[in-house]
Amino acid sequence: MSTTGYPPPVDNLLTYGPCDDIDIVSHKQWPDYLALGFGPEHIPDLIRLATDTTYSTSDSEDPAYCAPVHAWRILGLLHAAAAIEPLIPLTEDSEYGDIASDELPEVYGLIGPAAIPTLKALLADSSHTPSARIDAVRRIERIAKMHPEAKEECIAIITHQLELFAENDPEVNAFLIFALKELKVPEAIPLIKQAYEADSVSRGSFQKTSFTRWWRS
Repeated sequence: MSTTGYPPPVDNLLTYGPCDDIDIVSHKQWPDYLALGFGPEHIPDLIRLATDTTYSTSDSEDPAYCAPVHAWRILGLLHAAAAIEPLIPLTEDSEYGDIASDELPEVYGLIGPAAIPTLKALLADSSHTPSARIDAVRRIERIAKMHPEAKEECIAIITHQLELFAENDPEVNAFLIFALKELKVPEAIPLIKQAYEADSVSRGSFQKTSFTRWWRS
């Protein structure tokens, strides 16, 4: 165990380098983390580091600040089902929330269909903030895109939640609609129009007069 409290090679992530590529959400453009020697045996310590807010007090240009980001990426690459629950709160973190919102859909996409039950429950639970539920939508959408065998299940979850448009936050409805558009689900159009006509969709999503053009774009 190193002085950081993390064993090698996990401790190396504290000095690995900056994460100024956070706008790159595809894992295919991430560094080759697994070449550093990571394996399933490191998952518990990677979860601990990914959820360690100690380093949020560091300067954002300090490599240690980026250690949690590197850790959650590696958890995705390791398809770490054990990380499904622990990573959920990160998008609500005051320091790492924005980065997590951008990157965790890809991480959950890598973890795969094992994450669907947890995300489904999060999305359906109105006690969570709209932003947390929106993050669940985006992760479910990403799983659908990366795992064709789970696409039908993901579409069913998103569609069912949109059927509850009168109970949902308008922003949540907007992201449900965007997900159905991205997943190319034309049979959802009547439901989408119904939600819009009921004034249950955030006005920033699309305009009624240009719906057809928006859907085809």
